[in-house]
Amino acid sequence: MRTEIEVRANDWLINAGLTGFLNIVGKENVRIDGQAIYFTADLLEDFETKYFNFFIQEYKETLSWYKIVSYKETMEQFRIDEFASFDEVALGNLNKYMKDVVKFYLKKANYIKVFPLIDPSANVTKWLEKLNTINLTKKQKWDEVKADIIEEVKQTYTQLDLIIDFCASEKGLQYLGAKNLIYSVINKGWSGVSFLLKQTKFIDPYLDYKTSFLDPVIDYLDTDLSKAKYNCFNCNQPIKNLKLDLSFMNDVGFDTARKTAHVWDFNNDVATCPICRLIYSCVPAGFTYVYGEGMFVNDSYGVEELHRVNERMRNSILRFNKDGINSTNTYRALVESITMEHENNRRYELADIQLVRYENEHYRFNLLSKKMLHIVNDSKGILKSLIRCGYKEGNLNVNLYKEVIQHLMNNENLFTLIHKLIYYKQTSVNGLYYNMGHVSGILDINTKFLKEMEVMTNISQNQLWFVQNCGKEFKEGYVKKKSENKISGITYKLLNSLKVNDKDGFMDTLLNSYSYLSMPIPDVFIKMFSNNEAFKSVGYAFMLGVGGEKTKKEDGGNTDEK
Repeated sequence: MRTEIEVRANDWLINAGLTGFLNIVGKENVRIDGQAIYFTADLLEDFETKYFNFFIQEYKETLSWYKIVSYKETMEQFRIDEFASFDEVALGNLNKYMKDVVKFYLKKANYIKVFPLIDPSANVTKWLEKLNTINLTKKQKWDEVKADIIEEVKQTYTQLDLIIDFCASEKGLQYLGAKNLIYSVINKGWSGVSFLLKQTKFIDPYLDYKTSFLDPVIDYLDTDLSKAKYNCFNCNQPIKNLKLDLSFMNDVGFDTARKTAHVWDFNNDVATCPICRLIYSCVPAGFTYVYGEGMFVNDSYGVEELHRVNERMRNSILRFNKDGINSTNTYRALVESITMEHENNRRYELADIQLVRYENEHYRFNLLSKKMLHIVNDSKGILKSLIRCGYKEGNLNVNLYKEVIQHLMNNENLFTLIHKLIYYKQTSVNGLYYNMGHVSGILDINTKFLKEMEVMTNISQNQLWFVQNCGKEFKEGYVKKKSENKISGITYKLLNSLKVNDKDGFMDTLLNSYSYLSMPIPDVFIKMFSNNEAFKSVGYAFMLGVGGEKTKKEDGGNTDEK
């Protein structure tokens, strides 16, 4: 057996697995040297328990298991005050808890399978049958029947004690938590093998994982490979056959038996050694998932940096979750982690960073260029103001923070978004949770972006602020003439000209409008003819001034973000 096992950083997939492996076993338990980690086989002892324990501790409060056991605190509060505060609302919550939480989850087949592993003597099915909702008839009044209802509630609580204690036990968390995580987190990274194989013969997911991933590693380390004919395509270590492939990895692997055209000359050589396969199984632990979306920063400078930036992002997400900010967390945490790295010392000036996102069951890739990192770092205040801003499109809530970051990551300017936000405000669309000040901030970010990309160098930020002020004076001029009803028609024409890059049409409308006001057109508008970016920047700055508002709408845009 090898005295020390080496795993080297490579592409984003193995790096995500490597980060996940370090999260599971603890960075302090391996030796890190630049682009590689080293550890002994002893570290793999009881690895299956460490594997699930990481996910359980990381995602515990998001599990259905937590929804079941956390109700115990509510029960104890009512018991302490002898149900004096128990009212119709509390009764409704109790009924909803029994129906939508306890019975809903504990009647699922994947949970039922592991009940014997938790406590063979427990009859959970019988306990659930005894749980019934407590309802008032239409003729009953709460004050008249409260005493009788409380007695029924006490009996129900006794039954719930059995169920909650069963779930909250050490083995309850161990198995119910594992089953929950298999289908909510782990299956985002891989599927079709081990406990995610539909025809698996194992009831115990821990034993299933050990048999599928750990035992082959131990056997491999004890095997004489001097006559092996093949090599692992990742680490180049010798392997005896090509049985272990990447077909189990979501959106990356393929069935080598059915899709031979995916490999050179129809001869498959995409096979891994058991050690790399174990590392690949840790990919879900390397990504940080929130509401089905995952994110991983592939900082290839070294294993230490790779682990640190992803750990910082994960910790930020956990902190933001406590603040009640949901799906925007991955983007907000990403910004915080990379800007902190940017400030803390180092060499983000030297190379671009790969960002891997898991969205809608597919991986999406972006390069976080040093220019993008500089823009984000320089716009932290503006970005923070956008966290709770958004708008509705049909049944979908779109978060402005997330939209801006996505545009920057894709190296896209923000003109389309700015146009939409101004247009929605001008047409008084419902479901808007931002004001023109927020849009002005987005224009500021866009100006920085255009300057970093060196496509607009002749117009300064101060000039755009001056143009916004010109827009305000323009609007005030129409108000003084008691012709504010004309503003909507003018803004409609100006926005249309901006949308189609019609500089002549924009200037014609502007000339006519300023002539009506007997006011000179500011000189800065001459610069807008230099290129399309300058035209749109000056034009939208003017529109922000015309559409400026004094009141600030409430926050929004946090759920079901686009």
